[in-house]
Amino acid sequence: MGNSLPYDPVRMWAWRILQEIDRSSSFADWALDQAFCESPDLKPLDRAMISEMVMGTLRWRGRLDVHLQQGLNSRDKKVDPRLLQLLRLGAYQVLFMDRVPESAAVNESVRLAKAIFKNRSIAGFVNALLRSVIRNKNRDFFPSFAERPVDHIVQFLSHPRWLAERWVKEFGPEAALRVCAANNRKPPFTIRTNTLKITRKDLQERLLEEGIPAQTTIYSPDGLTLAKSPDLAKDTLFQGGMYFIQDESSQMIPYLLGPRPGERILDVCAAPGGKTTHITQLMENRGEVYALDLIASKIKLIQENCRRLGVVNVLVMEGDATQPLPFPKGMDFHRILVDAPCTGLGTLHRNPEAKWRRKPEDIARLSKVQAAILEQAHSWLKPGGVLVYSTCTMTPEENEKVVEAFLAKHPGFQREDLSPEARLFMGPLISADGFFRTYPERVVDEPGRMDGFFAARLRKT
Repeated sequence: MGNSLPYDPVRMWAWRILQEIDRSSSFADWALDQAFCESPDLKPLDRAMISEMVMGTLRWRGRLDVHLQQGLNSRDKKVDPRLLQLLRLGAYQVLFMDRVPESAAVNESVRLAKAIFKNRSIAGFVNALLRSVIRNKNRDFFPSFAERPVDHIVQFLSHPRWLAERWVKEFGPEAALRVCAANNRKPPFTIRTNTLKITRKDLQERLLEEGIPAQTTIYSPDGLTLAKSPDLAKDTLFQGGMYFIQDESSQMIPYLLGPRPGERILDVCAAPGGKTTHITQLMENRGEVYALDLIASKIKLIQENCRRLGVVNVLVMEGDATQPLPFPKGMDFHRILVDAPCTGLGTLHRNPEAKWRRKPEDIARLSKVQAAILEQAHSWLKPGGVLVYSTCTMTPEENEKVVEAFLAKHPGFQREDLSPEARLFMGPLISADGFFRTYPERVVDEPGRMDGFFAARLRKT
């Protein structure tokens, strides 16, 4: 990109995307994708730098604020949110981006402030505060983990206090520390082979020919972890439907459901269609899969993914799963997947903006939604049929307690051991109490780190 502008356009893009994430409550990866679609001429190195600055600023917001606070004359001083985002962006470059000279981080932030605010005093404030961050960058401002584990996690590992307190209590201080540290690392780029079109071995070889080494996943028979992210707009393998971007933990859920060719399956809350298309993949495109979701734009996304992947047996429907489902009387399903909306606390390494948005009260609110969805979905299951309930969060209120409350209310259902086929390759992911659970160990350990997922398999007797 040229430098004729009075500011660095790469940093301006990063600041604008951070503003958009705050304004619209959109996911960071979606906001980045939208920005890159609007500017197809951005060079790969520019895209990479924008992505790192946006995601890094979100991941480390708490620690960045500690450093910035040290330079303020008054701890109670209120800073304009737009300016605060610019300061965080500059501080991230100073503290975490070794390849960016400190002087460049400060000078470019000042130029950005002049262009955005058109106020010399604000530009001077930015200059002074970021230079204070440089002077103090090696000072230890942070509480001792041994003495104050919650405060250490909040400030040093950049997590909201309510969440640090919860995980220290539930997982223990050491495990909570490791989970929160893992949340600040870049997640693996994992894909699911679309075996309707290609084998995993052949896909791995094709990727290598394109200069992208890939390792087979530890548990999923269909997964590959890529050494680097491909340019999806230009990747013929992606555009040709050879794979779907999907975390390894998510790839396990259709195997727990155990769909078979010729069956009729219902996927509730189906967008963006990863599990829907995996289900039909396991059914060899034979049978019927009904994919239900609430939002029209997400319905289109499921349809687009089905077309790209060559899926032909999915009927996509719009509907609110907390209300009576839009099926004719007498219709039933062999298997139902309820991949419920949740707090998403198992995906914070992938969606760092979520840890600053979520509140403790969201857990109780969403557990009621989850219970309502189960209440509507279960009655459409055939006798002897299987229902799998899953989430990508790590709270008992949204996981075990939702299942336990449902079973107490519906004695015609029982929780059963996970399928023998699934146990063959995912045994370590099955807890002693019979649930599928990847946390806390598998959200931390390398290699094979994955999202925090939960699932239970229920059968209608």
